[in-house]
Amino acid sequence: MALFISFEGGEGSGKSTQAQRLVDTLDRSGVPAVLFHEPGSTNLGFHIRDLIKGRPWGRETISPTAELFLFSASRAELVAKVLAKQFQAPDLVIVADRYVDSTTAYQGYGRQVDLDLVQAVNRLATGGIMPHKTFLLDCLPVQGLNRVGSLQAGLFEGHAPRRIDDERSRRFEDEPLRFHKRVRRGYLELARAEPDRWTVINGAAPPDKVARAIWRAVQAIPEFSEIVSRRSAPPGRQVALMDSDDRLTPR
Repeated sequence: MALFISFEGGEGSGKSTQAQRLVDTLDRSGVPAVLFHEPGSTNLGFHIRDLIKGRPWGRETISPTAELFLFSASRAELVAKVLAKQFQAPDLVIVADRYVDSTTAYQGYGRQVDLDLVQAVNRLATGGIMPHKTFLLDCLPVQGLNRVGSLQAGLFEGHAPRRIDDERSRRFEDEPLRFHKRVRRGYLELARAEPDRWTVINGAAPPDKVARAIWRAVQAIPEFSEIVSRRSAPPGRQVALMDSDDRLTPR
């Protein structure tokens, strides 16, 4: 069975950067790794991503329940077409940039969809496939929103945002600050409920420091030690981390 690691966090928390950095570090250590992004990673997933973030209906919004089903449909396709097979590989590390916990945090806590409904849909979409380890990159919502140039962060801080992205990427970034506070509270409650699966890391720390903390935590995962042992590499082998260049490389 593969080792499955997911990255979670609010907008601007750095989870996508750190997911990529971990995959790069694994590659350099000789451990096979694959990176998935949600929504996406399948043809249906990419279409759903465009549908959700592209807003082809103009300024009309999607209902919270419909949004829940769209994200879950993308996940169900990923699980059925890709993840279920990859999960059986014994020497593979699967890294996911968002997975099912995002739905609980964003649609359950953020959109305030009934949590029992969210959990039922999540179970159906995942088929029971859950991460062995989930990293929550936690930071105050206004810190993360400032990183992505959110209008909400600019209003809260009393200054103009640093960057305005095109409308396709603004669905969640420009939600009211109270929405992002609910999302963060949801993530922290999930982490408290499953402390063995979750590792909470200060997402506001320098990226290199965050990457080192993640790598140390990965090396402590029993399944990772088993993978390293099977590949005849010394357990606990230290691998040079990436430098401070955080640019993402398409995979």
